Amino acid sequence: MTVASPSQASRPPWAEEERPDPLPLSREFDPPTPYPVEALGPIGTGVVQKMHEIIQAPVALIGQSILAAMNQVAQPHANVIVDGRVSPLSEFFLTLGESGERKSAADGWALAGVRARQRVLMQQFAVNREAYEKSAEIYEAAAKRILADKKLSGEAKQAKLGEINKPKAPVMPLFIVSEPSTEAIHRQLIVGMPAIGLVNDEGGQFLGGYAMSAEKRLGTLTTLSRLWDRGEFDRVRVGDGSGSYYGRRLNLHLMVQPAVASLLLADPLAREQGFLARCLVSFPQSTAGQRKYVETDLGRTPEYHAYTARMDALLEQEWPITDNHELDPPSIVLTPSAKKAWVALYNDIEKALGGDGDLVPIRSLASKAPEHITRMAGTFAVFEGDTGIREEHIDRAALLMQHYLAEATRLWGAGQVSAELNLAQEVLNWLRDKMGPGRAIPLADIYRNGPSAIRSAGAARKVMQLLAHHGWVAIAAHPTAREAYELVAL
Repeated sequence: MTVASPSQASRPPWAEEERPDPLPLSREFDPPTPYPVEALGPIGTGVVQKMHEIIQAPVALIGQSILAAMNQVAQPHANVIVDGRVSPLSEFFLTLGESGERKSAADGWALAGVRARQRVLMQQFAVNREAYEKSAEIYEAAAKRILADKKLSGEAKQAKLGEINKPKAPVMPLFIVSEPSTEAIHRQLIVGMPAIGLVNDEGGQFLGGYAMSAEKRLGTLTTLSRLWDRGEFDRVRVGDGSGSYYGRRLNLHLMVQPAVASLLLADPLAREQGFLARCLVSFPQSTAGQRKYVETDLGRTPEYHAYTARMDALLEQEWPITDNHELDPPSIVLTPSAKKAWVALYNDIEKALGGDGDLVPIRSLASKAPEHITRMAGTFAVFEGDTGIREEHIDRAALLMQHYLAEATRLWGAGQVSAELNLAQEVLNWLRDKMGPGRAIPLADIYRNGPSAIRSAGAARKVMQLLAHHGWVAIAAHPTAREAYELVAL
């Protein structure tokens, strides 16, 4: 009896014939719902429309960047209160977009003012830090002399120490972090600014990094969720730094490629722990292939000037910080008409959560939708200089929430895709980017150089056989390798 070789045994039935079209690794998404750019108010709407005209990134992608930036500068200045229930303004945004969607451009223009102020304050911080270190040396030397003075009693030493002023370390004025661990978030919120933004236009660096590794994921998601809920966290360390910390704010905006985002959407821990329910997700239609160069300097347009002027005003406004380095923002309330509109929305959403209601498949997000609405409405009120939340703010926030609920209904189905298919898609993307069709790729090259999740022959073989079954790769002959594959040319 003749025994087939491994390559022959796994050869698909159409290998010697005309190949059929490959089978999709996941279902096609329905078209996205239009982003309600008019909900961002006169300043926000104007700058998003102008950025779309010049940058030509998708409207939703730009809208997410502008709304997230507005939320970041507003979060230190107010809490929203409804019938005694106090919430921070902080929001989490997740924006999906393929490479080349101009995510970096949108993020760069949206946060240019924040980064510019951070740069100026960091330069001053370097000067203050040097002065502090010199003062600290003088203080330590004086304290040592007092403690070493044998002529002084214990009480006299304490009195003498009280007469010399211990210098206070300057606060590091870091407004934006991009790829921190949970420990780094804790430390920055303790010794740095008590309100920061976790912002990354290549969010896969964060989702695939140390903070979201298997052993750290639960702790990271729990920390992020608790900061969203109440602006507080606990820190337990051997040595110094343990304690409970309050009055902190974290705004988050990650721009992520769809293949990477699908891993988060499919993560049962992210759903069950509630992290996804705290995220406002949008996946706009690509504008690639439709963009022509526009000879206009966005920075010189009236719309961008109006936006940056308001951003700068809030960045320069003093934060309400206590002696314990905690934020203690004033609470803003809903006007009677705004409260009436919000209660009606609350009841409509709750009704849609029961039985076979439209929101049952996304119940966790929909349950938090009323709070998301008040947080966004509060952001609008602060950004636009209002002292209370008006009905208009609620209506605009509700329009945005309708978009996010529709997007969740459309996108959360990605959570039903198996981890194996998600990994297969990641490997397929890597093969397209790094290898291309028309060449035989040894299995060893795939698991040595490919995505980290397939760094073994067994894992790589399983994924490649799955791709072969779906028709995306085929068995290939190689002069030296026993097992090789090639991309199917479409």
